[in-house]
Amino acid sequence: MMTKPITITGKPLSQFYKLPFEKGSRVLRLAVLDQIAIDPIVIGLHSTFNVGKKPDLPVIQSLSFDQGLLIVHVKLGGEEARGYIAVEYDHLLVSCSVDTDETYLGRYAYLTLRAMMRSGYCDFQEYYWPTCFALGNKRSKYVDVVKKPGGFTITLKKRFNGLFRPGDDFPDVTERAVVPRERLLDKHGMARLAPVSIGYCFANTDLLNFHTNHYPFLIPYVFAATAYLKTVKSFKRFVFNANDVDGISLSPQQEELNGICFAMKELAAIRFSANGNLPEVAAKTNAVNDANQLALFKLWNKALPLLMQQRFTHYFYSYGLRNVTGKPVMRDMKLVDFTMDVPVLSFVLKDEGDYYELQLKLKVKGKSLHFNTDKPGLFLVCDRGRPYLWYLLEAEMDYKLVWFFSKVNFRVQVPKGYYKDFFEGYVEGVERWYEVKRG
Repeated sequence: MMTKPITITGKPLSQFYKLPFEKGSRVLRLAVLDQIAIDPIVIGLHSTFNVGKKPDLPVIQSLSFDQGLLIVHVKLGGEEARGYIAVEYDHLLVSCSVDTDETYLGRYAYLTLRAMMRSGYCDFQEYYWPTCFALGNKRSKYVDVVKKPGGFTITLKKRFNGLFRPGDDFPDVTERAVVPRERLLDKHGMARLAPVSIGYCFANTDLLNFHTNHYPFLIPYVFAATAYLKTVKSFKRFVFNANDVDGISLSPQQEELNGICFAMKELAAIRFSANGNLPEVAAKTNAVNDANQLALFKLWNKALPLLMQQRFTHYFYSYGLRNVTGKPVMRDMKLVDFTMDVPVLSFVLKDEGDYYELQLKLKVKGKSLHFNTDKPGLFLVCDRGRPYLWYLLEAEMDYKLVWFFSKVNFRVQVPKGYYKDFFEGYVEGVERWYEVKRG
C-alpha cells in the first residue's frame, strides 16, 4: 500500500519553493534570499514588491509546528497569510497560503522569511526534526511540541535525549592513539607521613555550567594529621608553588608529582572568547582548548603511578577554578583512590523497531561497570557502585567519546529513516577501534 504524501493547502512538498542553506549549517541568509528573489522568473514578471530595499514587513502573529512543518501566521496591513516551512538536510522548502510553488517565490513567502531575518539571517536548526513525525500523527514519538503564547518550544522526550539528527557533530573516530602510561616501579614505596604532610586533590567540575570552568587536574595540599597519622585532622592550604611547601619533608616522588601538578594548573582553565559566535574565533579557541586537554591528559598519565604511592588523595568538586584557592574546606574534600587498571570501552547497537540505539559500555578486567553519571571526570571514569575509585582512560578518543556520551545518558538514538545514509558509516568507524555488539 502506497503512503499518501503530505499536502499543505493542496500542495505536496515537491511543489514548495527550494532555498539553499549556508554550507554545513541550516542558516538561510538574507543576501542569499535576495539574490534568488531578484530573478524576475522567481518573483514573477509583474511583482508588486521590491527586493533588496526595506519593504514594510509583516507582523508575525504566531508560530506553530505541525507534523514537522513550521507554520508562520503573518499580518500585513489588513491582509493575513500563513507561511509553511519545511526544514530539510541542506535546504529550506517554503510555501504560502496565498501564492508560491516550486518555480515561483511569492510576495508573502518572501516577506515572511525576511521578517524572520532581523539580524540578516535565520538559523532553522531548531525546526529540523526529520522523520520524527509520522504522517497523520499530531504527536511525535521522539519530541514534545509545547505551545506557548505566540509560539512553541520543541524538546526531546526524556527517553530520546540522545536523538541524532543528520549533521549533528560526533567525536572523531579516525585514529585512536594510546597515550603511553608510566609504569608503577615500586608497588610498596608509599610516601612517609609526618604530623604535617602533603596530599593530592583531584579538582573537578562541570565543564559547561559554571564560571571559571576548568578541566580535571591535580593540586597538592598541606594537611595536619591526627595523632596516629591515620586521618586528616585539618587542611592547611592548597599548594600552588614550591614556596607553599617550605619546611615540609618531601620524597623525590612528591617533588616530581608537585611539578606535574603545577604544570596541570597552568593548562586547566577552559578558554572562552567574547566573540565566540564568530566561526574563526571559535575555531581558534577550540584548538587551544583541545591542545590543553591532550597535554593535561598526558600529564595525568605521568602522574598516575606517582599518585598511587601517596597515602592521602581527595576529590574536590570545585564549581569553578576561582574556588580552588586558599584553604580546602573539610566537608568538600572526599577521600578517593586511583588505580592503574585500564578501563575498556565498547558499544552495543540495538534495533528498537523504527530506530537504532547505540550504547556506550565500560569494562575493567572483563567486568562490566556502570558509568557514574553524577561525576563525569573527562579523562577519568568511576563506577556507579564505587564512586571513590577512579580509572584513567588510555586514549584521547576514549575521553572524547565518554564526554560526548555522558551528556546523553550514554546512549544515542538514530531513526531508521536516515540511519544508513548518515550514521552507518560512523558506526563502522567506531568498530575499527572498539567492540560493537549488535542485538
